[in-house]
Amino acid sequence: MRFAAGDLPGWRDHRAELRRGLAAGRLPMIGVPGAEGGRIDGWGSSDDVLTSVVVRYGGAESWLTVETARWSGTSGSSSGLREVLEEQLRMAGIRFAEVSWATSERAVSIDGRDLTAVVLHAGADWWAARIVLEAGLFGEVEVGLTAYRKGFASRLGILPGAEIDEMLDAPLPDLERWPEAEPVPESPVPPGEPHRVLVDVVLQEARESEVWQAEGGPVPRLPSSWSELWAAAVRRQADLSGQPEDVADAAVTDLLSQLTTLSRDAPWFRADAALRERAINETLLYVTGLSTAVPSRPAQEAWRSRQEARRPPPGPADFDGILQSEALWLYAWHTWSRRP
Repeated sequence: MRFAAGDLPGWRDHRAELRRGLAAGRLPMIGVPGAEGGRIDGWGSSDDVLTSVVVRYGGAESWLTVETARWSGTSGSSSGLREVLEEQLRMAGIRFAEVSWATSERAVSIDGRDLTAVVLHAGADWWAARIVLEAGLFGEVEVGLTAYRKGFASRLGILPGAEIDEMLDAPLPDLERWPEAEPVPESPVPPGEPHRVLVDVVLQEARESEVWQAEGGPVPRLPSSWSELWAAAVRRQADLSGQPEDVADAAVTDLLSQLTTLSRDAPWFRADAALRERAINETLLYVTGLSTAVPSRPAQEAWRSRQEARRPPPGPADFDGILQSEALWLYAWHTWSRRP
């Protein structure tokens, strides 16, 4: 477990950080007192100040989460109930249009205080609610409930210290580790020039991800042959450019970054197949070094300036320069797209 690796470089004791945050007395920990199986499911902070903590009850078949959040003095805020449920549907692979959406009101008691919660339902399985209350010395606190196949929790309260200690002593979620992806069906390596095959796969996945973000549905997955596609493109880049493997790998990464950013931010790239094809081909020629005398050279150079503006990790004082480099790059591509 991560918590037993204190000698590793960059290791952080998240358990101790959470204990300190709760001990500071800024945020209560609200849940279902006395309920079995409660565990800490996540927490958030801003400038080392604890802003939220989530308790989960139940397992994969049905569960309830209770989030306590206090945003006073920070720039943070809670997501809307629709956003909360859309994220759950995305991860379940369900399209938003496939469920019925409805609201209701439910009575809830928090430490004996009778309140009314507005509840948003997504189909028969999911619901989310939020209550804002004055929690004495804690000030204004938000309590967010999210559930899957679980009835409404009508009685909540600040958890007793013994329950909190038991949760803190149990294994905590790893905030720095992505959940394991579902297995991807075996897929053969598509034929073709390695750079172009990789570009087509990545742009397709980017388009599918945009649709997934907007509409939900099956989670987009890269093909199982992804590592082979990547390795083939890096080898080809090294062969064509004479670059060492690590430099070639960075060049392929940069190539894909520019094209996926164009796909996201340049309407003409998505709308005009002929222009998109030209932009891809010229970028491939430029990045591989086969030809730097491409019509889009000003845009290619502007992209490099844009990337330089982001290295090393920029600070607040660099924000204007970043925005300017972004605008100049997009304008250079826009100018190129207007030429016959």
